[in-house]
Amino acid sequence: MPTKNTIRSDERMLDIVEALKSETTASVTALAAKLGMPKSTVHAHLSTLKDRGYVVQNNNRKYRLSLRFLDIGMDIRETQAMYDEVVPKLDEIAEETGEKAWWIVEENDKAVFLANSLGNRAIRTNSRIGQQTELYELAGGMSILSVIPAERVEAIFDSYSFPLADGRTRADLETELGEIQDQGVAYGTEYFLNGVTGVGAPLTDTSGNVYGAISISGPIDRLDDRIEGDYTDLIRGVTGELRVNLSHQ
Repeated sequence: MPTKNTIRSDERMLDIVEALKSETTASVTALAAKLGMPKSTVHAHLSTLKDRGYVVQNNNRKYRLSLRFLDIGMDIRETQAMYDEVVPKLDEIAEETGEKAWWIVEENDKAVFLANSLGNRAIRTNSRIGQQTELYELAGGMSILSVIPAERVEAIFDSYSFPLADGRTRADLETELGEIQDQGVAYGTEYFLNGVTGVGAPLTDTSGNVYGAISISGPIDRLDDRIEGDYTDLIRGVTGELRVNLSHQ
């Protein structure tokens, strides 16, 4: 629900943008029906977005979001602190393990997939750069929760409906976070994708600033024998090296 300080016309424009993201392409009539807005209002907002290059119209007079959003997203991603140092490390992890390596960050209490690298055995899933999901669903997300301030964790947990879809309770998550804090790594098994497991570790500097998490993911039947050994050591080594580099920038 919008707060009292928001601008209604901006809310409507963003509703249209989000609807186009969901629908891929849509006509003025379809958007107006979906959003419960007058067609004239939808058309006015779409005209503004089209003039500014944020939507395009196809031969069927349907609208879609333009690649202008990709341009903005890439700029935002590449200005993230440590981007130039993290991405080569993802490539090293992917080459050594043959699996998929991810850099995940937290924004607005969600986990966001920021960058990845695919090894020669990496599974192809529908996870994508920019995708958002709940922190508790990912090993990397849980590792982020393990290092952010306790009051923030409490507020994030307060926003969840327990038990979670996977059956975990609030007490389960709190116990899991304690184990992650002791071990320095988090393990995730099928919480986000069936048949997929992973290991993640938080990316921090010596001052306690959090820059997300690095993780390795792959099929359970292939990773089970290595995830708590070689891959845990690898992820700890990479995040430890990045921790030193970030602390001295």
